[in-house]
Amino acid sequence: MTMTNFFISTLVSMVDDKQLVLPAMQRPFVWEKYRILRLIDSLLRDFPLGALLIWDTDEAQRYRPFTRDAVSGEQPLFNFPQAEENRRLQYVLDGQQRLTALYIALRGTLDGRRLYVDLLSGDPGELDPGDMYYGLEFLEPSEVAARNAPNTSGMRGSHYVPLSEACNQEPLHVNARALDMQAKLGLSAAQRDRVVDTLTRASWAVRSERPLHVIVIDQHGVTRTPVEEILEIFVRVNSGGLVLHKADLLMSLLDLKWNDVQPALIEVARRVSKQSPVPVTRDMILKTALLAINEESRFDRLVKDRQRVEAIAEDLKKVLPVVERGWQKLAIVLRTGCRIQSARFFRNATNALLPFALWLGHNPTPDQREESRVVVGIYVALMSGVFGGAEARMGAFARANSRTSGPFPLEKLAALARQHRPITGLDSLLQHHRDLTLNIVQPNIVLDDNPDGLERDHIFPRATLEKDGEPAGLINHYANFHFLRGTDNRNKTDKPPHKWFREPGDKAPPYSEQDLADRLLTWDLIDPGEFKRLVEVRSAAIRAAALKLFHMDQATFEGLFK
Repeated sequence: MTMTNFFISTLVSMVDDKQLVLPAMQRPFVWEKYRILRLIDSLLRDFPLGALLIWDTDEAQRYRPFTRDAVSGEQPLFNFPQAEENRRLQYVLDGQQRLTALYIALRGTLDGRRLYVDLLSGDPGELDPGDMYYGLEFLEPSEVAARNAPNTSGMRGSHYVPLSEACNQEPLHVNARALDMQAKLGLSAAQRDRVVDTLTRASWAVRSERPLHVIVIDQHGVTRTPVEEILEIFVRVNSGGLVLHKADLLMSLLDLKWNDVQPALIEVARRVSKQSPVPVTRDMILKTALLAINEESRFDRLVKDRQRVEAIAEDLKKVLPVVERGWQKLAIVLRTGCRIQSARFFRNATNALLPFALWLGHNPTPDQREESRVVVGIYVALMSGVFGGAEARMGAFARANSRTSGPFPLEKLAALARQHRPITGLDSLLQHHRDLTLNIVQPNIVLDDNPDGLERDHIFPRATLEKDGEPAGLINHYANFHFLRGTDNRNKTDKPPHKWFREPGDKAPPYSEQDLADRLLTWDLIDPGEFKRLVEVRSAAIRAAALKLFHMDQATFEGLFK
């Protein structure tokens, strides 16, 4: 390895020419806007930006170019061209997030906006060192014009120019540029000096070797490091700093034997997510595939055994169609059978869905009875939380019960829930997950991005019931909850339900008889003194609604937990 001096401008030009590229093992660009802005602020303040690690080789490796025009929150699909034999390229093993951020800032856009710097900023004044000294924003031309306009007194508080323009300013011409701006814009002497300082810093930042050090492996072909050692270097250097997750390390190992593993998994996840009420990620698809071949789904266990991971790569590729089929069918079952439309109902317990996707992959056309058993199983798994925070338990269940054709193992799942959770029957299950219970009351309710901002709250106010000496278990019984508009909830306070439903406040319309019926309520159940009767009557109605959704009678359901 050798330490080599590169200007940032040189590195950016190498990226432009696709001479400096990203190996297939690298993950997508994940930095958010504020991290890009802070990096450029550090650059202008002459802070060190760390080091890049580059592999210089003519060994044919798959790669992708750097992102130039980024979109916030987007996880792009990868396109990995094959490097030509004997063409020497530089692959970035460490530092791609910083270098991509620099490339976007100096050459590209974020959400269609270029990065601008306020030439009148940079004076620390009363700022804390942890603050950003420089005005840096991704802007459209119309936004720039508004920020650069003088105030009513003709004074200017800011003057934004593209960062690339500031950095391309020749250092020798900075003073002349500042004097010209002073004359045209009516700047004060202090503002002119501020322009000189900002332009000087920007122009020297990309022409200096100081901000970013570059370490090159196998520079000019003097040495030739085996690709296996390159991978080991990549894994080790990416285990610190912006931590490379175990899933990404696993991807690096799989990539040695399955060239397009990352784009294949991401593409499946993208297709499945289109129909699913919960976003399906690359890792969820990979874990399902691992379970399908009877392997460990916990990434931290797998990455410890490189040879084992390389050996299973081909098997994973073969089961991917089964996995996709299972997730596609599960998406339909969740929406039409379970009548779940919002990711919020899953409480981040998406691993609980893996056994169902795997079983449906092997049984993609279940009859109505079996599909109903799957629906019951999904509610049991999600409401009991039997797989929540217990990936080993989920994996063992899936490997043992979900990898073959045959009846869905509902009885085994119920026994597992009874063993590890305080679930003795339907009533205790409904009490365990009130949001999903209310989804049974009002199937297909949409919580995600709902303009009404639906919230869950008590029907009879908790504070009033506590003053009346009611026990907490009864106050917080699932039958005493419903979903309501967020604005209504804030106006509700301790208003009794017989008044509140008729006058929600803040000019909101009163709840109609149909609104109450949709909640399995009647006006007489919310009258004063009727709290205990409400719990008794409404809980019975909710249990009946659950059994109807499950296509199961009460004796059969209760028998699952005996």
